[in-house]
Amino acid sequence: MEFCSIDPAARIGRNVSFGHGVRIHGNVEIGDDCRIGDFSVIGHPSIRKDSAPLILGAGANLRSHAVIYEGSTIGPGLETGHHVVIREGAEIGENLRLGNFSDIEGACRIGDFARMHSYAHVGRGAEIGDFVWLFSLTTLMNDPLPPSHLADPVSIGDMATVCVNAQIMPGARIGRGAMIAAGAVARGDIPAGVLISGAEGEVAGQVRFLMHMASRTRHPWHRHFTDAYPERARARIAALGAEIDAEAAALAQ
Repeated sequence: MEFCSIDPAARIGRNVSFGHGVRIHGNVEIGDDCRIGDFSVIGHPSIRKDSAPLILGAGANLRSHAVIYEGSTIGPGLETGHHVVIREGAEIGENLRLGNFSDIEGACRIGDFARMHSYAHVGRGAEIGDFVWLFSLTTLMNDPLPPSHLADPVSIGDMATVCVNAQIMPGARIGRGAMIAAGAVARGDIPAGVLISGAEGEVAGQVRFLMHMASRTRHPWHRHFTDAYPERARARIAALGAEIDAEAAALAQ
């Protein structure tokens, strides 16, 4: 704990390690077996004077320069890249992976096993389901008339995929298992299991018809990619995937 600043009011579990220059504020609870990387700030004060404590679940692995504000509840197994920010009021489930230079703004709700690659921006108030993928440079917006005090956060259903550099406009409601193609702009209500492409956000077809021709690998991803998750999650993936397949097939009729 060389050159660390740890408030004695902080509640810290067993077997927690701290890198160089870490600062731990007092309004935090850190679970067992966490690793806090160099120059990270845990429990950064919120502008709200009555903010609840930051609860950081067991087994977190925070790489250098992570900043997590007080007032959030984060489930076990959080893993971050470098230079990430999680603002106050977030409720985050199990095993979120958050890539380098990504940020989650306040009052977001994120389910279990979400994956966000580098430079992802999650606007305030967003709701993100279980097993969602946000790839690099995706932006989830919330202001329908910027700059303003208006707010219309987005929601993304379970097992949806948002590809590289996609833009999710304020108020978008992305159905379960949908895919937003690279560079696409998504707006409005998007049905389960569809592919959205282009600047106009047009429905380009059903995700279930996508195939990588060289390998003959088909979407949806739960048919070929469950080995990327812990064993305990795979039954959930199979059950949820079957529900989404049925929902998407019914909507396509």
